Amino acid sequence: MKKSEAIDQAYRIATLTQPTDEIRALLWPLELERVLELLLMLRMSTRPVRNPAGFLRWAIAEGWTPATLPEKIDRKTENAEVRYHTRRGMSDEQARQEVINNRRRG
Repeated sequence: MKKSEAIDQAYRIATLTQPTDEIRALLWPLELERVLELLLMLRMSTRPVRNPAGFLRWAIAEGWTPATLPEKIDRKTENAEVRYHTRRGMSDEQARQEVINNRRRG
């Protein structure tokens, strides 16, 4: 079975829907094991996931694993922290990464 077929099949099993081109583009560069982890988290979510592409984007960017399911994040506070770092000379991407790293440190 080709990797693209395996990704499509796993996505259909996890969500009972067809993957969009956006979702295929998110998952294609990843190792198949990582794709399966992400889809397991999508399936295990305690609340319905209305935007699977957004969920997967965050899961990839923040390095979620099945053992560390997503935590509730106050986006208003997070965005304020990003603005704080950008005012001090960081790019938007650097500032967002700094906020994520700070959150992981606890």
